[in-house]
Amino acid sequence: MVIMDIEYSDCYITITLDSGEHLKIDTVSVPQGLLRKGAEIDIDAYEHIKEESKLFECKQKALYYIGLRNRSEHDITKYLIKKGFDKNTIHRVVKLFTEKGLIDDYHYALNYIRSTHEHKVVGNRIIEKKLFERGIHKSLIKKAMKATQDNKPDIERIYQMAQKKYNRIKGKDHAKEKVGLFLQQRGFTWDTIKEVLNRLGDNNNFIDD
Repeated sequence: MVIMDIEYSDCYITITLDSGEHLKIDTVSVPQGLLRKGAEIDIDAYEHIKEESKLFECKQKALYYIGLRNRSEHDITKYLIKKGFDKNTIHRVVKLFTEKGLIDDYHYALNYIRSTHEHKVVGNRIIEKKLFERGIHKSLIKKAMKATQDNKPDIERIYQMAQKKYNRIKGKDHAKEKVGLFLQQRGFTWDTIKEVLNRLGDNNNFIDD
């Protein structure tokens, strides 16, 4: 197999082989002496260049994906699998990006918690569930929740949401119980639910200790 052409850009090299293949690789992936126009390469060198070309393409796809918004390791891995990359190549990219700080599940969790509290009225239990579904390790979720414990949802916003729910069903049986169940499904703690229900009117059995 013969290298027919080599094109250099700022961050990668395009190698054209006599087979018609065009392989893009990082500039540091292959020894410089191997890369020259007209050079013959054996099967081992070809396989190495081919592997590095897959790695380069995988990195480019991953960079594009995390450039759109913050991603977890789980998100990126799923995306790259859908793009058809093998597990070994994906592992190499994830390891490299983690070492460079491009993948950081702890900071992903911190940002997710803060953003959710800012834009949605949900409790921490829902947030923890969503983070776990995104592949964040339980220990990192716990650490992130502790670090953001001051970023609690606004009790006034929770009350307003509960009040709207209550107004829609207050003519029905057990209206406050249903509001309490609604808040529980939204992931709020028992103490928060009791505080909100107490503002809706007199206490009932549902909010007793």
